Amino acid sequence: MLYSHLTLLMVNIIETVAKTTVQQSARMLVADLPGDVQIGALFPVHRQIAGTEGCGPIWEQYGIQRAEIALSTIEELNRELPFRLGISIRDSCWNERIAMEQTIAFLRDGVGGQCSCCQRAGCEKKAAPVVALVGPAKSSTTIAVQNLLQVFRIPQIGYSATTTDLSDKEQFGYYLRVVPSDVWQARAIWNLLKHFRWDYIAVVYSAGNYGEKGFEELERLSDDEVCIAYSEKIKSLADPEDFDKVLTSLTSQKSRPQVVVCFCEGQTMHQIFKAQKRMKERNSTTKGFQWIGSDGWADRLDVVDDVEEEAAGSFSIRIHSPKVDSFDSYYFRLHPDNHSVNPWFRDFWQQKFKCQLTVPKDDLETHVCSGKENLTMNYEQDPKLSQVINSIRVVALALKALYNDRCRENDPSGPGYGTYRNASSCADLMAINGTLLYKYMINVTFVDQFQQEIFFDANGDPPAWYDILNYVGREGFRMAGYFRQFRSGAYHLNMSDDTLMFYDKSNVVPESVCSQACQVGQRQRETVACCWICESCAEQQIVNYTTNQCQNCSLGSWPDANRTHCLPLPEEHLSGVGALVALGFASAGLLATGLTLVVFLHHNQTPVVKSTTRELSYIILSGVGACYAGSFAILARPSFASCFITRVLPPVAFSIIYAALLTKTNRIARILAGSKKRILTKKPRFLSTFSQVVITWLLVGIECSIVAVGLLSEMPRAGFDPHYLPSRLVLECSSTPTAFLTPFLWDLFLISLCTLYAVKTRNLPENFNEAKFIGFTMYCTLVVWSAFIVLHLGTSNKALTMSFSFSLSASIALVLLFFPKLYIILLHPEKNVRASYTTTKLIRCHFGNSQGLGDSGKHLSSKTRTSTQSLSFSTATRTASVHIGTPRRHDAGTQTDGVGRFSRTFSLVGKKAVDEDVLRLIESCRKYQDEKLHSSVSNLLLEEPREDEEIGTLLADSIDTSMRTLLSTVARPPPARPATNSYSTEDGFEQPWSQASPAQFSHTTLAMEASFLPSAAGLVPLPSPSTSSSPSASSILSDRNPSPPPFPHVSDEELTNLSVRQLNQRLQGQKREVVLQLKQKRRTLKNRGYAYNCRVRRLQTQSQLEHENARLVEQVRNLTDAVYGLQAKLQYYESLGCGAPGPAFYHPAIQHVASVAPPPHTTHPSLSQPQPSVGVVQPTALASQLYPTFTSVA
Repeated sequence: MLYSHLTLLMVNIIETVAKTTVQQSARMLVADLPGDVQIGALFPVHRQIAGTEGCGPIWEQYGIQRAEIALSTIEELNRELPFRLGISIRDSCWNERIAMEQTIAFLRDGVGGQCSCCQRAGCEKKAAPVVALVGPAKSSTTIAVQNLLQVFRIPQIGYSATTTDLSDKEQFGYYLRVVPSDVWQARAIWNLLKHFRWDYIAVVYSAGNYGEKGFEELERLSDDEVCIAYSEKIKSLADPEDFDKVLTSLTSQKSRPQVVVCFCEGQTMHQIFKAQKRMKERNSTTKGFQWIGSDGWADRLDVVDDVEEEAAGSFSIRIHSPKVDSFDSYYFRLHPDNHSVNPWFRDFWQQKFKCQLTVPKDDLETHVCSGKENLTMNYEQDPKLSQVINSIRVVALALKALYNDRCRENDPSGPGYGTYRNASSCADLMAINGTLLYKYMINVTFVDQFQQEIFFDANGDPPAWYDILNYVGREGFRMAGYFRQFRSGAYHLNMSDDTLMFYDKSNVVPESVCSQACQVGQRQRETVACCWICESCAEQQIVNYTTNQCQNCSLGSWPDANRTHCLPLPEEHLSGVGALVALGFASAGLLATGLTLVVFLHHNQTPVVKSTTRELSYIILSGVGACYAGSFAILARPSFASCFITRVLPPVAFSIIYAALLTKTNRIARILAGSKKRILTKKPRFLSTFSQVVITWLLVGIECSIVAVGLLSEMPRAGFDPHYLPSRLVLECSSTPTAFLTPFLWDLFLISLCTLYAVKTRNLPENFNEAKFIGFTMYCTLVVWSAFIVLHLGTSNKALTMSFSFSLSASIALVLLFFPKLYIILLHPEKNVRASYTTTKLIRCHFGNSQGLGDSGKHLSSKTRTSTQSLSFSTATRTASVHIGTPRRHDAGTQTDGVGRFSRTFSLVGKKAVDEDVLRLIESCRKYQDEKLHSSVSNLLLEEPREDEEIGTLLADSIDTSMRTLLSTVARPPPARPATNSYSTEDGFEQPWSQASPAQFSHTTLAMEASFLPSAAGLVPLPSPSTSSSPSASSILSDRNPSPPPFPHVSDEELTNLSVRQLNQRLQGQKREVVLQLKQKRRTLKNRGYAYNCRVRRLQTQSQLEHENARLVEQVRNLTDAVYGLQAKLQYYESLGCGAPGPAFYHPAIQHVASVAPPPHTTHPSLSQPQPSVGVVQPTALASQLYPTFTSVA
């Protein structure tokens, strides 16, 4: 009793402080439906007036529809409950202060228990006390009301307030709700952002508990995937200029976010869209934003009224609230005449249809309602009607459970066991304990009429279920997906991306990022909020995403594929296809070396093996085999043993090869130098085989000493290749380039000396041509070693480079030095005879100046230098010589030298087989003749020898032809004209001799050359084939081959077109003489064709020049005729009495022309038609001389 009086006193104090007159205010109207148990409800029946705390127009959706659904729900529940449930509905006006006033009114009526319209004792109660309160809608208003209700322990259930603060049971212990907390709304928005990969966003939130707590939850969820770059708070009832500032700040961001989340109430969202519309009107190029609205907007059409274009493409979050289809029929039947429970309905009707239900009789201007108005006009059902139904049902089910427990007779022995007591008395008991009622309410579980399971957690929150809506303009909202929480606590976002529209009216997902995500191995260095620069870590570093730093891996480890951990590296050594190829190459070389050694040992006593100095050849083969064997140590897994062999074996093996070659070439060079001396004063030393072997091993010993010194200075060891560190641990034989390459300097010195001696001995006879192969070997080896040094210093795979280089060098020596010998031994054993390797024959071809030449009684004077061609046949018993000479002319009266000195000498010294020597001499001459013919186009005197000519005649003709060819290649200047006659006046005009035409000069040159050529009879020393006193070449050949075989049947055209290889194939099995004749005939045919082509081109050029000269001569003749006519006219004028011609009529050119006779015609020896002479003067010169004369005459 005392408690009730104290409570009443507190209520009166609050009422006095508020200074309100609730009984007289229109907003204090109550929609009351009485019952045994009374519950209260607060709905925003009126809108709030901006900038004030007054109530504005009636709100159909939030006010009238929610009040009507509450009344209809109470009527339905009373059909099920064992007691009658009543409800009292008051208006909160969307204002906290007014909601507090209405709550105080609920408390005063419940605590006072008396009628509000009288204060006298004995007044009857108008309504039962409120046992629970439904609402209000706004989160901040709900908190204010809850602070008051929990003092009186009255439970409160919300249908719209979603702020996270209401989940705190320590502050709000008597509150629960049928809508999820904003914690889950923020999580739904966050999952939507991550779904579209929008990781750079801005947030605008309304001032108050709803917006501020929602923003705090978004910030709490922010992580590396989504970043809030900009945030702004705005009041719901702020001025339009404040909203314009918010939009301007969003647009002017340095890194402009494209997606903006608005945790706002519906009215705030509407003002933001209007501000964006104004901004586009000021600047049409302004780009819009991708908006995401919270459940304060949901699917309310009043939010997008008149801003459909700005809101199109936006997303909104709506608490899952199915449409209540049964409400529409109930609502449309309402009319002011039949509905008096709702005190605001008449005013709403008049406001909606802009008419008045009752007007004074004298008011003729006011529109009177006809009664035929229909509520379906502009009807839109409130999306939260299902939440209002569920909140009232939770209170009703809790009261029913409490009633069953408190008002049922449970005494089995008493009367009426199992029946319910009087409802009114039981209701009084229930109203006393609000704490107990709250426990019953929080334990309620049911499935509503929309198949939605309703239950509460310890904080009084239900499971989250949100609809993701996409506003597509005037077509309204589309269901884009949903976010739902399950009883287990798990949640899931489901989106249908097929029919979505974004802010740019397209279905392409826009980007909202400040910086692209860094790739693997890159760290982020932040620049501004939520923006960064990607910096790549080093190759051996990992990325610590916690500290956002790069960290080095220790030596011997390497980052994994994700660059987050360091993994140990395995040890490697050279392997793969390259190593296998190198080993295969070395193995093949070893096999070839072994086979070569076997063949040489088997044919050890044959001439071809003896001629190679067997002992040195075997030493060379051992060095070649050691080079191949070194590849196995080079390519093996690096260890001390393999590295030791790699350092020692290759340089020593090469020194063995090139020391033996140097010894051999030095011996040949010394023998050759001794043979050139006329008198041998001392016998050459160290030419024996034993001496050669000792010298070779002494040279090898020097190499061994160098290798030993290198090993002592730096011992070989296995280590890791620095070219692959730190990413790979590749084993190799570690040594400095100096320590490894120094021993090869001695080998390079030996190679250089071998090359020098090979050049000096290059002119040995063909059967002593081993120096040629040694030279080829040295040249190729120098190229390989040059490449090896460059590759060894510049590449990382040194082992593979060494293996190939060493094997290639050994292969060069093996192939060039020993394979020719194997070719003779295995394929041409007939050449493996002593006669092919023993001879005193010396063939030398020398072209140069000869100061003098003497031969058995025929000497030329030392004062008269001659161009001599000498052919000598020397045998053991006879010598035949041929001299063809032409004395050189000296003319003291000219400035031009005579024909240059020319000599050609062929010397042949033989012991036997004169016919072979003759044929070789012929072949040498022909080779030289071919070279000269291909370099000269003047030879027109070649003749084809007849097939039945004998060798002697062929020899003579060949020498004759060679001399003519050589003489034709020598450029002879024309004989000098006398000094007193430097100009030719053959055509009546002066012409310098230096400008003579080619036609004139060619005849003189040919004539001179013809005078120099001797006839065939001039070969005095060479006997004629018919001469019996002196044996000729044909007679010598006839002694051995009495009847030479005829030529094979080959036409000239076919012989010309055959290549050398084809001709050799056709001539296999023929006699040597026949082969030489056919080859000579082929050369003659080819030279004849080439000379013919040259002559044709020369004649064509000459014809063009002569044609041009003829045209010029014709012009000169015309000018001459003009001069003759002018002279005749002058004479005519003189005869008329003008007297002697004066100085004005005299010109030297006229006098000169007068003496000029018409130019004669000449005939070129090579043409049948007469041609004009080329010695003419240019007409332009003549005209320039005559022009002043013509002027004087005029």
